[in-house]
Amino acid sequence: MMIRASLLAAATLLAALSLGGLQAAEPDNHSPDIPAQLRSMMADPELAQSDFIENCAGCHGLRGTTVPAHLPEIKDRVGWFMCTPGSRAYLLRLPNVAHSRITDNAQLADLMNYVVFVLGGKSVPTGTKPFTGPEVAHERQFALTSVSLKAERLRLANVAIAKCRAPASLRLQYPGSTQ
Repeated sequence: MMIRASLLAAATLLAALSLGGLQAAEPDNHSPDIPAQLRSMMADPELAQSDFIENCAGCHGLRGTTVPAHLPEIKDRVGWFMCTPGSRAYLLRLPNVAHSRITDNAQLADLMNYVVFVLGGKSVPTGTKPFTGPEVAHERQFALTSVSLKAERLRLANVAIAKCRAPASLRLQYPGSTQ
């Protein structure tokens, strides 16, 4: 009985240390607050945030950080893709966006505005207009289904670097990656 109690205590201590280590390694374990000045561009900011968590955060993380996954990191970077009409359209034409189970275009526009303006942070060019329902409806018709998403993203990142003074690191999937 004494050995069993000691093993249980040791297992509890190890679990507590493991959970503590996970929390320390993952400081972004909650969604970011939506700043008051950004709330007015979304019909329902909480629903937009909830839609992101339900439909996007599994791969892109609650705060838009994906490392070490081999997905493009969106935190403080996605806004650069709003600097040209082509790269703006690209964000809405991505297969998981264009074919989203969210069929209401205004609701999907809010989700994408959350992604760009909340998670994109300081990367959003000054004067950028939020997505609208009609814009989403139009771009969804042209979902990117027969193009290399990685190549298209790189092409558009190069445009943003050349035309909009985006940082050269935008070419990388995430800061510190080699591709």
